[in-house]
Amino acid sequence: MIRERSCFQLDNGTFIVKIGLINNLNCLLEFLKQQQQKTIETSSNADSNPSLSFDFINKYPLLKKLIIWYQRVSNENEADENKDKFLNHFIDTIIDNLTKSKNNFRYSNSIKNFALSLYILGGKLTYEFLRLNLPGSLPHLSLLNSLISSSDSRISEGEFRFDQLQKHFDSLNVQYAFGSEDCTGIIKSIKYDSTTYIFTGFPSLLDRGVPIKSYYQTDSFDALKLWFNSIDKASLLNVHMIQPVQFTDNSNIPSPYLLSGYGTDNTATANDILERWWYIFNQSLQRNIRIIGFSSDADPKYLPAMRLMSGFLGALPNFQVHQYPQAFQIKIRSHWSWFYLGEQQLLLFFQDPTHLVTKWRNRLLSATAELCLGNQSISINYLHDIIENDTYSKLDHGLSKSDINPKYRQNFSSCLKLTSNDLFNILNATADTRGTLLYFQVLKMIIVAYIEKTTTIVESENTRALSGIYSTIVNFTVHDFLRRAQRLSLLNDIKCKQLHNGSVDKLVFPVHYKHRIERHSSFTHSQLEIDEIDIEQVITDAYHHAADMLEGLDILNLLGKKHVLELKPLSEYLFRQLNSNSQKHNYSSQISNIDDEVFESDDDNDEDDTTNDLSMNEDNGDSSINNNYTNEDEQYNTQDLINTTKKDFSGVKVADKVEPYIEHTYFKKRKVKFQMTDYFACNKSINAIPWSTQSTYSSAWSTESPSYCRTNCIASDSYYYEAIRVRVSNYGIFSLTSKSNIDTYGYLYINSFDPASPSSNLLLENDDGGGSGQFGLTYSLLIDSIYVLVATTYYPNVTGLFSVSAPGPGFVTFSAYVGTKTL
Repeated sequence: MIRERSCFQLDNGTFIVKIGLINNLNCLLEFLKQQQQKTIETSSNADSNPSLSFDFINKYPLLKKLIIWYQRVSNENEADENKDKFLNHFIDTIIDNLTKSKNNFRYSNSIKNFALSLYILGGKLTYEFLRLNLPGSLPHLSLLNSLISSSDSRISEGEFRFDQLQKHFDSLNVQYAFGSEDCTGIIKSIKYDSTTYIFTGFPSLLDRGVPIKSYYQTDSFDALKLWFNSIDKASLLNVHMIQPVQFTDNSNIPSPYLLSGYGTDNTATANDILERWWYIFNQSLQRNIRIIGFSSDADPKYLPAMRLMSGFLGALPNFQVHQYPQAFQIKIRSHWSWFYLGEQQLLLFFQDPTHLVTKWRNRLLSATAELCLGNQSISINYLHDIIENDTYSKLDHGLSKSDINPKYRQNFSSCLKLTSNDLFNILNATADTRGTLLYFQVLKMIIVAYIEKTTTIVESENTRALSGIYSTIVNFTVHDFLRRAQRLSLLNDIKCKQLHNGSVDKLVFPVHYKHRIERHSSFTHSQLEIDEIDIEQVITDAYHHAADMLEGLDILNLLGKKHVLELKPLSEYLFRQLNSNSQKHNYSSQISNIDDEVFESDDDNDEDDTTNDLSMNEDNGDSSINNNYTNEDEQYNTQDLINTTKKDFSGVKVADKVEPYIEHTYFKKRKVKFQMTDYFACNKSINAIPWSTQSTYSSAWSTESPSYCRTNCIASDSYYYEAIRVRVSNYGIFSLTSKSNIDTYGYLYINSFDPASPSSNLLLENDDGGGSGQFGLTYSLLIDSIYVLVATTYYPNVTGLFSVSAPGPGFVTFSAYVGTKTL
């Protein structure tokens, strides 16, 4: 039946299949072949990518957690799309790269910025440790080095980076800035840059105050030999910073920008400084950046340049800078006899307030200065008498001999002690010390006006109407500074983009505990407060307050006899005196070829002499604050400590006796020892026993030193340390204090120290107890006990010199600690 319907029968009896059926059969076969091929391909894909069944997910818990996390992130991103954005991107990058060969790993700009930040902040070893243990997460070091070398943050010695500054300001949308300039001591060393053929570390040659870039570039050995034989190495590093000044509607304060850095030998004149500031001002103005002023520590080289440029008791008759089109106008009223600046000013000038305070202190400590106020002498001898007086203890005045030692010229903490209310009360009790008391009261006004952050605008202006930080030698060369500055500039550029570019994945940067105060501008609030100030009333109130302070010193009577007691005639008289005795002129047609004698002024030698080496010896004239106790400090005994006229103490209560009904609430210790233990617990500086001897130990952290993760550190951090066995000859309280140009951290252990378990056997730890970023560990040590001092750094991966002093009632023996053995 089928054959008859599907075929034709010929006469000879054979059958021929119909053409239509043959075509349909061929189509069916082709279709079946195609379906078979799809089935094979599907089966192959199923073998390589099995379906995510419930059993498969449970077999790998990480997949289950990732799915749950992505579900949570997806829901949270509906409210905040930027939350965990970088983490999501970071995980995607790892997973994507793990499906490729190592040669095909790819990283986005966000990952590259994260990698650069990690490398700069954590160092090479930390970066490599994470990269090797998290494959596919971070790019190779060769890529990072390529990114760093190709970035605009590259810094050459003596180069002023005005073009890069313009790009930075354009990105911030800022047009105004304030400049600063200062020097710091460095390690004398010459380094060679093979890519530019430049030698760094020689003092830069100045042309009109500006360093000549690439002056020490050569491939000639004879030229290099000549330089080494005829030119000394640079002992100072001069740095120029530019601080952007944001608009009132911007709450974030931008980071300062490094404009230039170069080695110098401190031979530049005030003329060089004046020309250099003029060069920076004009070059910035050409790039639409208005420099509104400069700041420095106002030493005898900077101060004359400031006076000539501002016209403050000085002038440039043939170079009218005040007539410059960009000069701003000060609306001075005709009866403001106390305002000595001109109505037109091109630039403003600030002095570092810390130097201002220490200079006021150092003038009193000067061996050649004889100060008086009316009929009262101002002398440091009064303070010597107070310290040596058995009537008072350190609890009463808080002073030690190091606070009035002229050697420590930048000892700002001593300025705070000299302006304490406790000392004022003692000085006020004696008639002969009235002048010295007033001198310290003015010092306190300077601190309140210029340094205390809690001072309101009105209070600040009132005290100012009446009236950088520590100088150190840093442990790097000019070459090291330029290399580090390049990386830090790159890091700041990344941070800047994070703040101003909403399209990039946000990175969260850690904030050091010393800088946890948010960098938010109070400019808007301060501007509103300034607008409401009656400046005339402020000056009048300050004048009357000053007159009240001088009551009884015969000064007011003398001013009355000269008819200059009132504010207006007194201001006019002072201006005439200052103008006749201090007037500075320069008649050059340009700011060049100025006679250096024009700039010479009296110097009280307040500035520190920069040393030429990094010796940790006390004789090197290091001007950093030293709060350690020395043999020069007072030799109190325990009876002196409780013989005090003071009754109220901050954080501790001292009594001569304890009532019987509360004796059980105290530890079973001798009264004096207990009081002193509590006193040290309150972080007070006091001699509990005589410091009869002082032992010292000197060493250094290097890349060869052992490293570990100290307490409270991030797991990726690595700190170089030195473990020191400590033994004492006598029982008593010892003070183990570090001295270094590095921010140090110290630990004291009993019996043994294990770097793998830094909290075990720990007695005491300290960061800044020694002042100036130095640890200070004060503890009662026993003769037969084993103590281990671990000296390390606050920041990870830091190297440099350090020493440890141990004043106390006996000798201290230091030796290297290795496990339970000593070398």
